[in-house]
Amino acid sequence: MKTRTLAIGLLAISATVLLSGCSTAGVYILNSGLKIGADHHANKNIAFGEEDWQKLDVYQPANNPEQKKPVLVFFYGGSWDSGRKEMYYFIADAFARRGYVVVIPDYVKYPKARFPMFIEDGAAAIAWTKNNIADFGGDPENVFVSGHSAGAHLGALLLTDESFLQKHQLTPLDINGFVGLAGPYNFTPESHTLVKIFGPEENFPKMKTMNFVNGNEPPMLLLHGAKDTTVGVRNQEVLIEKLNEVGNPSTGRLYPGLSHVGIVASIAPPLRRNTTTLSDMDTFFKAQITR
Repeated sequence: MKTRTLAIGLLAISATVLLSGCSTAGVYILNSGLKIGADHHANKNIAFGEEDWQKLDVYQPANNPEQKKPVLVFFYGGSWDSGRKEMYYFIADAFARRGYVVVIPDYVKYPKARFPMFIEDGAAAIAWTKNNIADFGGDPENVFVSGHSAGAHLGALLLTDESFLQKHQLTPLDINGFVGLAGPYNFTPESHTLVKIFGPEENFPKMKTMNFVNGNEPPMLLLHGAKDTTVGVRNQEVLIEKLNEVGNPSTGRLYPGLSHVGIVASIAPPLRRNTTTLSDMDTFFKAQITR
């Protein structure tokens, strides 16, 4: 009982800190609380490439170990210059509890690298997943991709610009579905740092997902917070319009009370009580599962 009370207290504190904008401290507290009584197994720092940063974590649900489970590869955000996989334990916990094997990769960031190196890391992580996830109880025929912010851009570009996955003998249709959270799918870099990351200017068309949509994409669900002042909702709308034009029935949802950070934070307890983000993602993924 004391353990459960401590966990609930930590989660309540983390919710307050996350909402105040102190996301790093809030995530640490949140993850500490969730690890109390966790019922899944974590496989840490598995190499998916030869570079020292090319590591991923795999989380396996404890229930029904003999049954192959759907797989979620989640790419975190961080403006292409920050973030690490350990911060997103709360994502793995949420989906592992719903029966998914969850893969959270790290990827190279600025200033060590520039576009498209982090996209190439994402493709390598997906290839590793398709080739190896059966060893961790996952079903390689039911692999889904999701991401938040820069991670949503990474995932969406992988599934529209076919060239990245083709290097690994894969296509976007080897992925069953994609959910993007607050993704900057079609923005033009303006700040000095973003121009450094994606430049020179003639390179900008290569980073816009809409320029590669051709009808060979998996179904997508694009989620956005109406209070997002970091990434405009037009990014969501333009990509959906382009997908629909080529016959892809992708859709989006706009959440009235959620900000840019709030939309990913809402996947964690107790913040999820106020929104349907997690259940919307889960419903979408499970509708795409092939038997």
